[in-house]
Amino acid sequence: MKTITQYLKQISSIAALFYLISCAAIQGPPGGPKDKTPPELLETIPADGTILFEGGRVELVFSEYVDEKTVERAIRVLPTFETSPEIIYKGRRVFIEFPDLLSKDQTYIISIDRTLKDERNVAMGQGIQVAFATGNKIDEGKVSGSVTYEKASSAHLWKIKDEEDSTEFYQRIPDYVVDASDSGQFEFRFLSDGNYRLAAVDRSAAGLFISPERMLVGLPWVSVIQLGTEKEKRNMNIRIPGKIGGIKLSQAEWQTGNWSTITFSDKVKNIMSQLKIMALYEDSTLHEPEKFIDPLDEKKIHLILPKLGENRFITLMSDHIMDGENTLVDSGKIKVKVDTTRDTTYLSIKAPTKNFVLSIEEETINPFAITFSNLVKAEESNTAFTLSQDTIQIPFTVQWKSLIELELLPHENWHPNTAYTVLIHRDKIQPKFGKSLEDSVKTVSFKTSEFQGYGKLIVFTTNKDTRNLIAELTSMEKEHRQIRTVVNSDSIFEMDRLPDGNYSLMFFDDFDGNGNYSHGKIQPYQPSEWFFEYPDTVKIRSNWDLELNQINMEQYP
Repeated sequence: MKTITQYLKQISSIAALFYLISCAAIQGPPGGPKDKTPPELLETIPADGTILFEGGRVELVFSEYVDEKTVERAIRVLPTFETSPEIIYKGRRVFIEFPDLLSKDQTYIISIDRTLKDERNVAMGQGIQVAFATGNKIDEGKVSGSVTYEKASSAHLWKIKDEEDSTEFYQRIPDYVVDASDSGQFEFRFLSDGNYRLAAVDRSAAGLFISPERMLVGLPWVSVIQLGTEKEKRNMNIRIPGKIGGIKLSQAEWQTGNWSTITFSDKVKNIMSQLKIMALYEDSTLHEPEKFIDPLDEKKIHLILPKLGENRFITLMSDHIMDGENTLVDSGKIKVKVDTTRDTTYLSIKAPTKNFVLSIEEETINPFAITFSNLVKAEESNTAFTLSQDTIQIPFTVQWKSLIELELLPHENWHPNTAYTVLIHRDKIQPKFGKSLEDSVKTVSFKTSEFQGYGKLIVFTTNKDTRNLIAELTSMEKEHRQIRTVVNSDSIFEMDRLPDGNYSLMFFDDFDGNGNYSHGKIQPYQPSEWFFEYPDTVKIRSNWDLELNQINMEQYP
């Protein structure tokens, strides 16, 4: 006969076993494919499209639990309120508390973009907009287009209230905000009749009023978007610029002796002849230094200053440069301390780097360039170089591009796919500062490519009036080389001697005649220039004429 203690132990064991079986029964099977199904909006309460809407609570019901951290960013109520409606998270359900006092005959939109994710970090498949009207109809207006920008972007839309608002609109938060898709597409829906202004910004600035001095802003080529008899406006396309304002003087550095460098915020090689640099000494004298572009960094300029005397600080100044009404380079100045310490470093080769391949052409002799770490006395160093193919010396000419860069030009063209060697003799090369090469002979080895091939692009358009039209071809390679040409009298563009590669093609109406695309200005308001981006990649191949026929550029003014 069991004792009470034994009986209790048996009951405890059975309970433990039942607990384990129960836990196993509700647990999902381990492993299996990862859930990649995006969350979906199943319904809204009240229903999407409700009219005579009086405010209060709107409930959004999703197919699964959504990530609470993404709710506030992903869900917007449009047009925007001075105080945003409260959003309450409840797992699969999200509640939005509208105020009771809403505008008369207004369509309100709940916009849910693709930043909304489920608990497994899976984003919505596409953005959604649902509408509720305080009047007896849902407004039908639409504005759509695309944004060209390297990063994520958002589109802003303002409904213009009066004449003053037409110019000052950007100083208030936009009435409507939508994020552009990964491909740059955006669409505003359920808009009422009226006049609108449109802009695009970096997504980090979505929903904010615009500060032209601190924000990258893109504008369409249409000043005012009118909705009325025509309920839909398509192709309101925008390009956001890559920088704000003009190129700026950003840094100055003293190298050694009377040698200094300055760095700008963008490349200045193509405007070197326009760029005026002055040096203000402590004794109040003003000097114009000798200047040359850095061969490896087109943002950097080297300066050789006149005798420094006892000056310990130099203020380097750049004048502003205008391109029509646009600022190309901002004026700037930087004070730099003169370094009087003796340079004891060895001269070295900064370029070319190891495994360098020189691109060559059959009809032109391309130079082989060498860049040094220090200034070199050019005239005293011309005999320091020997050029060889295998062990055979090759006659060549030395051309100094600047005090740190030279080019070697063989008298006969390079051979394709061939190894070459340059010897630089320490005792024959004379740096202005510091020591010569550390090794008695420095060897620089490189190879040549195949002969560079070229193709041709011919573009036929269906547009008859093309008086200001410019075609811009941009290489998709790392350097993003750009080639521009104008249309001829037969509405044909021709671009010759194009290197092999993939390109993007854009056309724009050069309304201001400066040869460059203009993004417009928000203050004083000026729309951008019209543009059209060819949708396909342009593939240029050697010895081929590529013809693009019957290109119809929509909405060309």
